[in-house]
Amino acid sequence: MKKSLTITGAILFIFSCIQGQYYKAVTVEAGTPVTEKFPFEVRYLYPQFNDGAVLMRTGAASSYKLNYNLLLGEIEFISNSDTLLISRKKDLNFLAVAQDTFIYRSGYLKLIHSGTVKVLVRDKFKLTDIVKKGAMGAPNRNSAIDSYSAIPTDKQLLTLIPSEDLVFRRTLEFYLMTNDGDLVEFKKKNIMDLYPENENELQKFLKANKIDFEEQADIMKLADFMATL
Repeated sequence: MKKSLTITGAILFIFSCIQGQYYKAVTVEAGTPVTEKFPFEVRYLYPQFNDGAVLMRTGAASSYKLNYNLLLGEIEFISNSDTLLISRKKDLNFLAVAQDTFIYRSGYLKLIHSGTVKVLVRDKFKLTDIVKKGAMGAPNRNSAIDSYSAIPTDKQLLTLIPSEDLVFRRTLEFYLMTNDGDLVEFKKKNIMDLYPENENELQKFLKANKIDFEEQADIMKLADFMATL
């Protein structure tokens, strides 16, 4: 019996590690090139650059090989064997990449629920900590926030060899698009404000389903319900 419990515990531990890897912090140690900890398969959303389309607000459309760089938070395209960033972001209407649709609103967001209830996600690696070495090599996080402005956010980040440990974590931020095209955080209060006539139904659904507003599967479940209201 004890052996069986031990095996079961080990399986659960392995499963939880696999599930948690998506949000696992990535530490770039001092003196280590950032690209060493962010190889292609970690840095990009898709395993390869895919056929895609870029549609501007003017109606102009172009076709490129596209991919989303999770580290830079940028859509990149290939032109003459060079990997480039899209410069005229404010003029973008939307982008289509590998069956997915992106828009740009102070950063790229991917549409994950369409129809009458539109939900988008901002998915990227964020710099969450800078660990300086204090006396005797002990980590010192107290002054880390003061160095954030010194970290490049464009392609220079990929060539950076930091002098302190940098800690990144992949994060998801969910947004609801209103009928006017505005984006609001997908949070309970905002939903209640947008659906005042359906507050009772929403409260019952949230209670019965124990919705976690940080889990995409729960967000999609709630969006499906909201579409029936």
